Amino acid sequence: MVREHIGLCALILVMVLACASPVAAESLAIYGSTAGFIPDLHADRFSVAYNFPAPSGHQLDRNVADVTGPSIQVIFIGGDDSFSGETAGVIEQAVWDGKILVVSHPATGKFGDSLPFSGTGVAPGTEYMEVADPESQVSQAVFAGLSSRFNATAPAEERLSVIGKPGTATVLKYSTGEPALAYRKYGGGYVIGWTLEDPSVYLGSADADAVLSRLVIALLDSREGTVTVTATPTPTPTPTAPPATETTTAPTTIATTIVPTTSATATPATTGNVIIHSSPMGATVFLDGLYRGETPVELSGVPAGFHSLKMSMEGRYDYDGSVTAVAGETVTAFGSLPKQEPYIISEGTPVPSTSTPSGSGSENPLSSPVVIGGAITAVIGAIVTIYTQKTKKP
Repeated sequence: MVREHIGLCALILVMVLACASPVAAESLAIYGSTAGFIPDLHADRFSVAYNFPAPSGHQLDRNVADVTGPSIQVIFIGGDDSFSGETAGVIEQAVWDGKILVVSHPATGKFGDSLPFSGTGVAPGTEYMEVADPESQVSQAVFAGLSSRFNATAPAEERLSVIGKPGTATVLKYSTGEPALAYRKYGGGYVIGWTLEDPSVYLGSADADAVLSRLVIALLDSREGTVTVTATPTPTPTPTAPPATETTTAPTTIATTIVPTTSATATPATTGNVIIHSSPMGATVFLDGLYRGETPVELSGVPAGFHSLKMSMEGRYDYDGSVTAVAGETVTAFGSLPKQEPYIISEGTPVPSTSTPSGSGSENPLSSPVVIGGAITAVIGAIVTIYTQKTKKP
């Protein structure tokens, strides 16, 4: 009886603890950095399932099947690009199937057509970045209570020099007008891209987390086409004495419609176009193992779906990656081919030459002492044989 009571009490305790524990709606996989997103501040919505520190690209390579598993909804890749191009291709396919990818420089170099921007070089940081389209519903929701301009608080690190692809929504831009933060629909999911590694240099840690978390949640909720972003504006300090009547700032809820980037056509296309660039240009391109020219090259009629991409150039390491062709659209792929370090060959024991000595090439081979000696021996042997046969008795 006592044991039964103890077992019943233990069962009730487990049920109470289970009910009291928060259950996260989405699981996260993180490699390197989260580009400003702070998971601990959003434990009510997210839980971290995988977290690989950088640089440990080999760990990501070995566990990419788990990182892209059914339970993972958001993948963060940043701060390092030591993982393989094949791993990047698996992640891109997972995004195509409906996941959210947040990727920041320099890890952006391993991804191709899924990125919301394209470019081939780096540039120094600018004095500030600002909201690209303050009047848009997305910007009003994401930046509610925040500034529309963010000055660099430290010497800005290098950034990518890029242009947005068709269908890309630029959220933040540099003073030069180039995208700093942008997103683009990719298949059934979205890719959010930062063109620098650490946005807190401009936004600070609190605002960087607020902007990215609101955008991620908005895109997660956009699977039905309508996004509801709830943002609590930051109270504005009052320089004078506080008013007699206390006011309360209510949360701002803005319904935002995410417009699909893929336009509908009467007859669905089954192929698309792929533009391939490399750094440096002039690399040999192989798509699915077939030679397709040299970069820059534009391929038309590429079947929609996943394709392996390889680029090679003499004196440089190969680029092994992937590209996903989109029916009825043109996608851009880019790969970098680092220069190979020259091999240093140490001096060893000289190898005797097997070539014919100088001046002997035109001589008659019959004049060689070896050949003459062999011929004389053969003649003597033949004479002895004939003489022996003649001296035999019948």
